Amino acid sequence: MATANSWKFILDSSAWQKNATGSPTPEVVPASLLETFVPGYGPISKFILHAFGFDIAILVSLGLVLIALGTAFNYMWDAANSLFLRYLTSSVFISDDDDLFWSILKWIAAQKVTQKSRSLKAVTVFRAAWDLPDGYEDAALDKDGVFNFGKWAAQVPPQYEPFYGVHRFWHKWRLFIFKRTKKEAQNSPFIFGRPGDEQMIALTCIGRSTEPIKKLLNFIKTWSLEKEQSMTVIRRPAAKDRARFSGAWHRVSSRPSRPLDTVVLDPCEKRKVMRDMNEFLHPSSPRWYATRGIPYRRGYLFHGAPGTGKTSLSFALAGIFGLDIYVISLLEPSLSESDLSNLFNNLPKRCIVLLEDIDTAGLRRDSKSDAKSNSTPYLAPAETITPSNLAQALKAAGHPSSEEKKGISLSGLLNAIDGVATHEGRILVMTTNDPEKLDSALLRPGRVDMEVEFPLSSRKQIAELFIRMYAHDQREESFGNEQANRKLPAAGGKVAVTNGTPVSSSASPVDGKSNANLASPNLSLEALTALADKFASRLPGATFSPAEIQGFLLTRKKTPHAALDEVEGWRDSMMAAKENKNKVRSLT
Repeated sequence: MATANSWKFILDSSAWQKNATGSPTPEVVPASLLETFVPGYGPISKFILHAFGFDIAILVSLGLVLIALGTAFNYMWDAANSLFLRYLTSSVFISDDDDLFWSILKWIAAQKVTQKSRSLKAVTVFRAAWDLPDGYEDAALDKDGVFNFGKWAAQVPPQYEPFYGVHRFWHKWRLFIFKRTKKEAQNSPFIFGRPGDEQMIALTCIGRSTEPIKKLLNFIKTWSLEKEQSMTVIRRPAAKDRARFSGAWHRVSSRPSRPLDTVVLDPCEKRKVMRDMNEFLHPSSPRWYATRGIPYRRGYLFHGAPGTGKTSLSFALAGIFGLDIYVISLLEPSLSESDLSNLFNNLPKRCIVLLEDIDTAGLRRDSKSDAKSNSTPYLAPAETITPSNLAQALKAAGHPSSEEKKGISLSGLLNAIDGVATHEGRILVMTTNDPEKLDSALLRPGRVDMEVEFPLSSRKQIAELFIRMYAHDQREESFGNEQANRKLPAAGGKVAVTNGTPVSSSASPVDGKSNANLASPNLSLEALTALADKFASRLPGATFSPAEIQGFLLTRKKTPHAALDEVEGWRDSMMAAKENKNKVRSLT
């Protein structure tokens, strides 16, 4: 009772005083000050006082005190945190124009950070066909066993990565701070379009040394390399309206590295190219070139009919030596000679630059030929010269047409390839269907160091194609055994398993044939070789390209006997189409 009376006395006598009008006035914070910080406080407090008989002055005062304390605490915390980060932590910054930026995002997305963080970015990734997850096939099969890709894609969950802001994670018993920021690109009157926003990652650790972060980055690079060690990265020039600087490259995709034995070419030619490229890429080669005053560059010309494997060999070599492929199209309308020079100068130390179909690039010389320079095409015969057509001729001679100015000139390409300021260390691969159309200046040694001819398929190569198409693969066996354990729904038929492959006895709604015909027999190597020899004997040598033969086999990829039975009809149709020079062929 004494305690309650004491509190009542404090509230009645100490905390409040009566003024002349009889209204209570708080001693904690003057009413004038409350009116300053809380607009409309006076009328509101009077209304509550008369309506409920309660003065809110003490509550408002306490609220203001708490807000002031919270603000002061936040200020002191921010100041202490800023001092701590400035003097007791170390950071490494990575921009989004570096491949390491995306490797870090992929690694972070695979860690527990995305499970504990409350700020994530969901990304629906349209992956390549060879990088699609398993486990959702059954939901995409209808009652007839037809696979619906749309249903399957709807079952695949999105990927999650840290959103912009600060995230913390532990790695090898050490705390790291991950901060992702974005800087909006500024529009420039000198750049068409709007460049992409610049993103930045800051990795921070406690301590005055960046060694822990460097070890983490090396770990992430190794992790990324192991995931993509069997992949070949393809890059193309970045679009001008999205690039932040001239000559920027954009990563288009990555695909599984192509085995060299899948390229249809004479083994001696493949070994010759491999030895030459391996010697060029050896770490001791740059010093050897430098001591002899030879530019450290290498050029190859792959020529042959369409579909003979010129581009395929380029990808296979890139996969063997672990190089990225940089593809440039000289027919790009917006590509100028300065852009081409910047693209070559922004190449990495080791890479393959691929110029496909160089004979169709429309390279032009800066000056006209002797025949054109000696003639006067703009002037009429002397007896018909008038002041008007003379003025038109002079105007045309002084201002070439816009069509002549379009495209890359031959001198511009040559300067980009082996000019004084050209980047060294790259491997240039040019492909062409007709090498005779190329200018001799482009083919001189130093620009093209090795020429490789890709002939049409011989009978030996045809047999190799057949064996490779139907050869038994361990990876296919493991996948087939996994699928065999699942039921393949079919309309009114039982599911059977033949050679590890699920086969339905009912007819397929796709082609009306029995699904049993889709199963590839598990032939022995001897039997498959015998079939390949018979198949090759029914086709003439040096007549069809590997792409044409492979296209025929792909439509019968599970039925080698059917391919053998139907190859003669296909051969006759193709020969007739080629003889009649038909571009569109109706083949079975």
